[in-house]
Amino acid sequence: MPRLEIVDGPDKGKTFPLEREETLIGRLAYCDVILPQKNISRQHARLVRSGSDFFLEDMDSTNGTFLNGKRVRNRTKLRDHDLIRVYDVTLLFRDAVEPEPPAVQDRNSNGAAAGVHDTSGGMTTETLQPSAAPLADLRRNVGVNAYEKLRTVLEINRTLGSSLNIDLVLPKILDSLITVFPQTDRAYILFPNEETGELQVRGEKRKDEGTMITSSLGPISQTIANRVLSRGEAILNADGLDDNQFPVSDSVLDFPIRSMMCAPLIGPMQKPLGIIYVDTNDPYERFHEDDLEVLLSLAATAGQAVEYARTHEAQLRMDRRQRELATAKQVQLHFLPQSRPRVSGYRFFEFYNSAEEVGGDYYGYLTLPDGRLAVTLGDVSGKGITAALIMARLCSEVRYRLVSAATPWDAVNELNLELCRPENEAWFVTFVLCVLDPQRHEAMLVNAGHMPPIHRRFVDGEVREIGDEVAGPPLGCDASVRYRPVCVQLDSGDALLMYTDGINEAMNPERNVYGGKRVRQALRSGPKPVDELCQSLLADVRKFTQNRPQNDDICLVGIQRE
Repeated sequence: MPRLEIVDGPDKGKTFPLEREETLIGRLAYCDVILPQKNISRQHARLVRSGSDFFLEDMDSTNGTFLNGKRVRNRTKLRDHDLIRVYDVTLLFRDAVEPEPPAVQDRNSNGAAAGVHDTSGGMTTETLQPSAAPLADLRRNVGVNAYEKLRTVLEINRTLGSSLNIDLVLPKILDSLITVFPQTDRAYILFPNEETGELQVRGEKRKDEGTMITSSLGPISQTIANRVLSRGEAILNADGLDDNQFPVSDSVLDFPIRSMMCAPLIGPMQKPLGIIYVDTNDPYERFHEDDLEVLLSLAATAGQAVEYARTHEAQLRMDRRQRELATAKQVQLHFLPQSRPRVSGYRFFEFYNSAEEVGGDYYGYLTLPDGRLAVTLGDVSGKGITAALIMARLCSEVRYRLVSAATPWDAVNELNLELCRPENEAWFVTFVLCVLDPQRHEAMLVNAGHMPPIHRRFVDGEVREIGDEVAGPPLGCDASVRYRPVCVQLDSGDALLMYTDGINEAMNPERNVYGGKRVRQALRSGPKPVDELCQSLLADVRKFTQNRPQNDDICLVGIQRE
């Protein structure tokens, strides 16, 4: 009686008699063949009887149904010993009637065989039959029967599923190929170079005996390799390379190859990832169509393993990068002030949040030798790692210049000259310096291309931007610029705020920007204490953006005379 047998996966060895006109395969309880894995569709595939024949159909399953390594896209007739793969379960189809051997292909008037194209299952295979060979030669078993091939294929499946390191798996695949096809003289696995696209050998296996000359690449026709990779088609040549279709001249070596097979490694995304190539120089042990079917099955499984391994490696790289960025963020935060300054009669507030793991915004506090307090805020062009590195350097440069220059504004001019040096020409920084004199209750401001600081009066809530008329270009743009300070008097309760463009350029889902007008309005109507005032501004920005991810770093510093 016809039946299905699970030969790989859960319930291995379980059989299902095919007694009905339709046999349903899926994970639901009413299916005839119940496979409860969650990656198998509820109604995954079905077998339909038509007379004495059985046909396999995929029922629009998520992960597809594969017959002998090829994805089933149309109703496909089954043959005895066909392998049906449903996700990670492999079923063997057994028919009560043994199939008759395929007829020898008709020859044309010149005695040459015509090419046979098989497009079932979405993958094209081309078979070039020999021009003259006895039938006995075409059907030689070469010492390995179908059961041995099946056993080896399943062993390879288990091997591929046991490791995500492709460099460990590829040699085992090649060893198994030699076991399945003992007539093989050479077996190669090749992947295209990610930059050039040129095929490169990632694994090779050769017989120790034989008269073949040793080569690092072997006699692989570039025409064949590129065709298999670009078209995703498998090729069988049973009696030497055809000079018209596959020129031997483009091989790395010129050898009288008697028979070869080449199949694409197809991953779950149905894109060729590389190729498997085997050949033999033995004229009596050629490869045949059933050999190509086995190779296709191996290539399909190996392709999945390759794609899973690459995905795993990409995930490991991403995890490593995330850990490195987390460390970089901690290092960067150490460049920023660890505590607020203690200045009698004044309160301070600061907020810093980068758009990515690390950012290019900067702020700092530094007590000058004369007792005044320098408050700095800057925004490095760009985001991410590069901006963070420039920010770290800027932090050190600012501190050095402020303690060594004659005046704080001279320090800004020296900093500009440093960033204008030729090796730093790709950098520029918007920067604002506030020198607070707590005795005179005044602040001297120097602006290098930054948004003007905002002064909010306590008595009437009036807000005004300070120093825009004397602001210069960003640091690093023009070495001839000389920056000048502007003075603002701070009465009791007055606040001075400096911020980066992550606030005024924040976007909502409709890509409208928050804008300077909203900044001034939020400060005008906000609470009196500087910390509550700044928090209300940040809350208003979040409300406007509807918690949309930041498109730039945010930094906010507030100073208030008590």
